[in-house]
Amino acid sequence: MAKKVEKAESCSCETCKCWAGCCAGKCLISLLAIAGVVAAILACIYSCKALKASQKIYDFNVLSAGWEANLNRMAKVYQSDAFVSYMSDQAAQAEAYFWLDSDEPTYNEEENTNTVTWNDDIKAVVENMLASTPIRGDEDARFTIVEYTELLCPYCQRHSQAGTINSVIEQFPGEVNSVSRHFIIHGDSALQLASAMECIAELNPSVYHTTFEKAFEAYPVDMETLISIATELGVNQSALQSCVDEWRYTQAVNDMMNQAYSLFWVNWTPGNVIIDRETGNYKLVSGAYPVSEFVNAINSMKNA
Repeated sequence: MAKKVEKAESCSCETCKCWAGCCAGKCLISLLAIAGVVAAILACIYSCKALKASQKIYDFNVLSAGWEANLNRMAKVYQSDAFVSYMSDQAAQAEAYFWLDSDEPTYNEEENTNTVTWNDDIKAVVENMLASTPIRGDEDARFTIVEYTELLCPYCQRHSQAGTINSVIEQFPGEVNSVSRHFIIHGDSALQLASAMECIAELNPSVYHTTFEKAFEAYPVDMETLISIATELGVNQSALQSCVDEWRYTQAVNDMMNQAYSLFWVNWTPGNVIIDRETGNYKLVSGAYPVSEFVNAINSMKNA
């Protein structure tokens, strides 16, 4: 009689040598599982590469569309009557300036600096400007910073919010003061805002610079907001509105721009002119530079 073989509770290929039995099935399942994991990893890698490729195509299409839209906008600006008129005026001013012999500034090339001197007539113009414009700091200070700015200029807004000019005045107590003048880049809206600021200077000069600062805090400010700010600071609203509606100071603003270019070669905003009233020299700091640039410029002029 054949001996009865008991079935083992657990089986391994090493113990029962049953390659054709359950162990083969387990091995096959394991191999299939491993193959599935490998396939999943490969699918994931392929999907990621495909996603990145499609993202690049999308980004390129978006970039192309953005550039095309920007170019169209730029073309409209350059072809507009306002831009053509502005550039014609700038060209005429430049041509007129370069034909002037007596008022042409001379650069101090020996010291290799940006220091420029002017003649007595131009110096008189500057002193008259200081006498007719609200001043920050000591009126009798040796150095005056003429800040050419615009309420719709983002770099001017950054310059104002940084408190650069106020910080320079604080670092040179009694030695530096400042006046704000207008230089228009952004068309009629900016021109009317500048005219309104001159209305404020007429009606209540003591709040002129504070109005400038609060207007930049509300950037981009509109006329309604500007009038509201000035009214809260004590400017008569009806008188201000009347002055604004008349565009009373439009020509005055244009004259400021002409002086900025013809006297100091300012052609962008913010344009900061540091004037030494004792020597008649000046330096142009063109842009929203940090306090250190102004301090270095003033110190170099003091030590010249």
